Amino acid sequence: MFSPQEAMRQVTSTTDATIERTDRGRSAPTHRTPPRRRTRRQRLWDRLLVLDPGFVKSEGALRTLLCVPAGMAVGYAIALGFGLPAILGLMIGAMPAFITCLVIVDPSAGRVAGRTGAVVVPFVIALAGSIALHPFRIVELVLIVVLLFVQFLAFQWGKWASDTAIVAFSGYLCGLLLPLPETAVLPLSIVVAGSLAVTIVIRTVFLRPNPYRSLMRTRRGFVARGSDVLEAATAALATADEPRRRARALRRLRHRRAQYHEIALTVDGMLAASGVDGTADELHRLVFDTHFAIDELGRAAAALVEQGAPEDVRHAALRAFTTVLRHGGSAGDDAGRTLGARFAITATAADRGSRTAVLVQRMGREFADLRTAGLRWRELRDELPRAGDGVPFASPVILAGGRPVGAVPVVADEIAEGPWRRFHMTASLRTAVHAAIAVAITEPLALLLDGSRFYWGVIGVMIVLAGTNTTPERVRKGIHRGVGTIVGGAVGIGLVHVLGTDHPWVTMVMVCVLLAVGTYGFGGLYAVWAACLVVVLCQVYDYSGTFTDALIPMRLAENLLGATIAILVSLVVLPLATRSVVRRAVRRQLVAVRAFVLATVGVDADATDDGDEADGTTASRSDRLDLRSRSRAVDNATYQLESVLKPMVRFPTGGPARADARMRASLQAAAAFARELAGRPGAAPAVVPATLRGAAEHLAASVDTLSDRVVAGPAAAAEGVWTRITDRLEDVAQSLPDGPDGDALRDRVHALGRIDESLALLAERVGMTVVGDASTPMSAVGGTISV
Repeated sequence: MFSPQEAMRQVTSTTDATIERTDRGRSAPTHRTPPRRRTRRQRLWDRLLVLDPGFVKSEGALRTLLCVPAGMAVGYAIALGFGLPAILGLMIGAMPAFITCLVIVDPSAGRVAGRTGAVVVPFVIALAGSIALHPFRIVELVLIVVLLFVQFLAFQWGKWASDTAIVAFSGYLCGLLLPLPETAVLPLSIVVAGSLAVTIVIRTVFLRPNPYRSLMRTRRGFVARGSDVLEAATAALATADEPRRRARALRRLRHRRAQYHEIALTVDGMLAASGVDGTADELHRLVFDTHFAIDELGRAAAALVEQGAPEDVRHAALRAFTTVLRHGGSAGDDAGRTLGARFAITATAADRGSRTAVLVQRMGREFADLRTAGLRWRELRDELPRAGDGVPFASPVILAGGRPVGAVPVVADEIAEGPWRRFHMTASLRTAVHAAIAVAITEPLALLLDGSRFYWGVIGVMIVLAGTNTTPERVRKGIHRGVGTIVGGAVGIGLVHVLGTDHPWVTMVMVCVLLAVGTYGFGGLYAVWAACLVVVLCQVYDYSGTFTDALIPMRLAENLLGATIAILVSLVVLPLATRSVVRRAVRRQLVAVRAFVLATVGVDADATDDGDEADGTTASRSDRLDLRSRSRAVDNATYQLESVLKPMVRFPTGGPARADARMRASLQAAAAFARELAGRPGAAPAVVPATLRGAAEHLAASVDTLSDRVVAGPAAAAEGVWTRITDRLEDVAQSLPDGPDGDALRDRVHALGRIDESLALLAERVGMTVVGDASTPMSAVGGTISV
C-alpha cells in the first residue's frame, strides 16, 4: 500500500515524463535553448551589472584611473620644463582631469570633447584671479561665498553653465591654497590645458562613449536582477513547509522585488525620451512588460506560500520557475504548459474559481508574456544601430548618481507652491542661499580654528549641501562624511608612517587607485569616497612637508563644523517642514494615480481646458494615454515618496512612522493595481461606455479632493467627501458585452474598483468623509472586481 504522499509523487513523476515525451515528440520550437551553464566569470559579471546598471559607476572609476595619471604626467613634464616644483605640476595636472571625469558625462564623444575643452577658460581665469588676490585677504574670502553661490545656482541653467561654475570653483581653490607668484600663471595655464587635452584624447579614443554597449549592459543587469526575483520565488516555494526558512525566504523575495522595482525605474530613466522610428517607446514598453511579468510571478509565488497552497500545486509552480531559470525567459511557453499540465491533475484544479486556481492561471499568463518580451528583446538587439546618436539611450547623468531622482521634484513642488512661492524661489536658488549664508558664518570660525586651512570648513558646507534637498538627507551625508574621514584618517596616517616619502611610485599608483575607488562609491557609498579622499590627502600633505598626526582630527573638526552650520542654516533660512514635504510627495502620487484613472477611459489629464492637447499633437496625446507610461509615472512617484519617507533614524515603535506605514500601504496598493491593469495584454476598447467614463471621472474628482486634503495637513478643518463608485461599477459590469472589448472593459472596471477601495481607506485616515455603498465589499461584484 502506498501512502497518499507517495501516490502523489508517483503521479507527479508520471506527469513529468509524459510532458517531456510530448515535448520531444513535437518539432523543436525555435525559441528553445540548451540549459544555461554560466561560468563563474559570467556570474561575477552579472553581479557587477546588477550592482551597477550599465556600468555607470564603473566607467566613472575607469575614467579617473586613466585620466588622472595622464594629467599628472603632463603636469609633471611641464613643471620640470618651466622649473616649477614637481609636486605642483602633479597636483594642478590631476585636478582638471579628475573634476571633468567626475562631472562631465555624455553619450556623445563630440559633446564630451566640447564640454571638457570649454572648461579650460573658467579654470585658468579662476586660478589666475585667485593668485592675484593673495594680498587682498578679505576680497579673497568674500569671493569664495560668491563662487559657491553661483555653483549651486548654476544647476538650473543647464549642463554647460554647471560645468563652468564647478570647474571655476575648483580652480579658485587651487590658486587659494598655493602661494605662488603671478609669473606662475602662464606655466600653470599650460599644465591645465595639457591635462584637459590628454583627458579629451583618452575619453574620445580609448574610452569612447558607446550607447549601444551601455544599453546592452543595462539590459543584462536588468535581466540578472529579474533572475534574482525568480530564484527567490523558487526558494520560497521550496521552503513552504518549514516555518523559519519560509519566513526568511519570503522576506528575501520582498527585498528582491523592491530591488527589481528600483532597477526597472533606473533602466526606464536611462532610455531617451525620443529615438529612431519609435524604438525608444518600444524599449520603454519592453522594460515595463518584463518588469511586470517577473514581479507578478514573484508576487503569485509569495501568495501561494502565504495562503498554504497544497504541496503538489507548489511543486508544479516550482517546476515552471526552474524551467525559466534554466532556459531563459524565452522558455516561458514551456514553463506555462508544464504548470498547466501538472496543476490539472491536482485536486485543487477542480475548483476553477478558487484563489489558488486564479493564481496559477495568472502565473501561466505571465510566463507566456515573459517569453514574448524575451523574443522581442532579441529582435531589438539586432535592429538597433551599433553606434551613433541613433541609439535610444540617454546619459545616466540625468539620474541622481545613476539612480532615479528621489526628493528633488518633491522639494521643487513645495518651494513652488509652499510658503516661499512669493519669492519666486527654486530648489537650486534655495540651496545657493543656504550655501552663501553657511559659508559666510563658517569662514571666520574656521579661521579661528586653523587660519591656514579654513577652506576645510567651506568644503564641509559644500559637501553637505551638494546633491541633498531635505534635512534628513543632509544629516545622513554629514554622518557619512564623518565616518569616512575617521576611517580614512586611521588608514592614511598608518600608510604615511609605513611608506613615508621613500616610495613615490607606489604612492602615485595608490593615489590613482584610491581616487578611482572613491569615484565608484561617490554615487551611492559616500563614506567610501570620503575615506579614499582622506587617505590621498594624507599622502599629498606628507610629500608637501606639512603632514602631522593632528592634521586629520583638525580636518574632521572643520568639516563637521561646516556641515553642522549648513544643516542649521537650512533649518532656519527658508525652512521646509519634513511633514509638509511628505504631503507634497503623497500629492504627487495621487496626481499620477488620477492621470492613470482618466487614461483608462481615454481622457487625457494633461489636456488643456478647451480640449486641445498640451502640445497640439495627436501622437503626444496617444503617448500620454498609454497605460504603461501612466503606470510608470505612478511607480516613479511611489519611489519619490519612499525617498522622502526615509528617516534619519528608524524607531521601532511610535511616532508618525505608523501613520506613514498605513499611508504607504494604501498608495502602494493603488500603484500595484495600476501596474496590473497596464500589464494586461490586448488592445484598448474601441468605445468606452459613458457610465464607465462617468465613474472614472467621479473617482478622479475624489482623488483631487483627497490630494487637496493631504496638502492642507491635519491642522486644517476636516472637509471633503470621498464618494465610493461601487454601485456605478457594478452597473457597468452587468452591462458589458462578451468579446475582446468586453474583457478589456472588465479589466478596467476591476482596476478602478480596487483603486477606489485602497484610496478610500487613505481618505478616511486623513479625516475625509467616505460615503457611498461602502458596505458592499468589492469582491461581491460578480467576480469582476474581486482580487
